[in-house]
Amino acid sequence: MKTIIYSIALLMTMTCEAFSQATPRTVDYSASSITFKIKNAGLNVEGTFKEYSAVVSWDPKNLAASQVEGKIKTKSISTGINGRDNHLRKEEFFHADKYPEIHFKSTAIKSQGAGYVVVGKLTIKGVTKEVSIPVSVTKTTTAEVYEGTLTINRLDFHVGEDSWVMSDDVMIAIKITTK
Repeated sequence: MKTIIYSIALLMTMTCEAFSQATPRTVDYSASSITFKIKNAGLNVEGTFKEYSAVVSWDPKNLAASQVEGKIKTKSISTGINGRDNHLRKEEFFHADKYPEIHFKSTAIKSQGAGYVVVGKLTIKGVTKEVSIPVSVTKTTTAEVYEGTLTINRLDFHVGEDSWVMSDDVMIAIKITTK
């Protein structure tokens, strides 16, 4: 009898754990992007990161079980000018050889208005800061699109500290499409 009760309790615990986890989505990288914009010498410079990975486990009915994690390859920075891209990979900016990835991992996801706020730890050049990203979710018949924009101070992460012609604020736009 004890064995049956323990078995039922174990099965109930496993079932509850299974339902408390949000299911990871399959990311459609061809319909996703990570872009940035910064003023340099008074001009807008836009760019993108070509290589990144994302894991999106999302359940709007159970945000506590939802998670978002992303990694960006710093060497994949692209502004359309090879010389500038190579300069940004150097020690003064991203130091891509020593810090090959930018990392983000959510710590909380909350409803806010018609959208959400994803709170998490962002690590650039070995420096970790908490950031909040307002996110909208759009559902189509075949996909879900998660879009968020945040502004960070590049100096908080020791990126380009000697540059006095570059704005401190960098706007980052994230679009992750899942199937």
